[in-house]
Amino acid sequence: MINSVSNITVYDRKYLNENRITQQQEQDSSNFSAWLNDEDKVCTDGLDDGKLSFSEALGSFGKGLAGIVKTAINHPVVTIATVAAGTVLTVATGGAALPVMVAAGATMGGVQIGYGAYKAVTAETDAEAKQAFETIGNGTFALATSALGAKTALNTASNAGVSGTSTDGGILKSLIGCFKSTPEALKTCGANIKGNVLTWTTGNIHANSNILRSEQVKYMSKPNEAQAYRFNPNGTETDILNNNPGVFKGQDGNYYVANKWNPDSPHLINTNKEQMIMMYGPDDMAVCDAEIFSGSYVDTAAFKSSGALNYQNPAKLEYSQIVNVTKQAPGSFKSVLTGTKVQTLEGVQTVNDGQVIAIDHAGNPYVTPASNIAKRNVPLEGYEELFGRLTVQNK
Repeated sequence: MINSVSNITVYDRKYLNENRITQQQEQDSSNFSAWLNDEDKVCTDGLDDGKLSFSEALGSFGKGLAGIVKTAINHPVVTIATVAAGTVLTVATGGAALPVMVAAGATMGGVQIGYGAYKAVTAETDAEAKQAFETIGNGTFALATSALGAKTALNTASNAGVSGTSTDGGILKSLIGCFKSTPEALKTCGANIKGNVLTWTTGNIHANSNILRSEQVKYMSKPNEAQAYRFNPNGTETDILNNNPGVFKGQDGNYYVANKWNPDSPHLINTNKEQMIMMYGPDDMAVCDAEIFSGSYVDTAAFKSSGALNYQNPAKLEYSQIVNVTKQAPGSFKSVLTGTKVQTLEGVQTVNDGQVIAIDHAGNPYVTPASNIAKRNVPLEGYEELFGRLTVQNK
């Protein structure tokens, strides 16, 4: 008899526990369903006055933090389409779009928090108040995830060619950096999308494409001193010739400077663009596009005294003013299979044995012997071993 009572008691306890668990699961499922369908926005304190207790407000705020789950379940097609669009945009831009996406997410989160706060203050019913605190939770989640992803976004964007990005500092500084870099990121996005589309459709590697950015070995050109002046295209033909030392006019009506290494092919001066005339010696001249010059040549005096890289902007130089500059052009190269075709500024070129694809500071690719890379440049910190190995292999 004692054993029977004992067995019944154990059974009853087990049944009661299982029943409690089942009831709790059913209640949790009911609460979850009510949340998904916004059926939980009801008055529970008997006073439907828009004022919530701390625990009620906290509960609604917590539900808002999981708002992404509700959106994914209630709107799966939109969610999948949004994720797919973000993925495609990231791939197509090489990651340059990430700071823009982070900034947009943070902005939307901030707007939601502000809107939710306003609705919470002005709520006239408990349902409105609960929705308001859930909106604040939604915005907080968006803002927090954006902030946490800001540093990674800046790193990726920097590798994708977005200049001026800095990953130094904490979460807040990185988030601010995403906002600051957005204009440059948008510009880079356009260039990267163009480069990738052209690469995918033509089979030739184009500037700013993802394949060109991967596995790059970065370097800086060895210091090379020169004199230069900003070409002055203004005035009559006589004025132009008098104001620009070493310049002559060809029979075709264009202006040139002599090419010491190939006298039959003088260097053409494009008078429709900003041009710098380079002077490496009394009879050794060249022409440099202003965009290339501004990212390749630094002030010689400052570089010699402290190693400062004060890059010279042609637009800030007076016409015909001769300046002393030192070449410090950042660049990179990557080793590719022989036969790879590359779209360069001079047309499509094919990589042959012993050659690599070099990329100048403006992102323009060109084909050159690996020996030239090793002769004229030094590897940046962290690339020394790979620089030596690849330049030797490709000689």
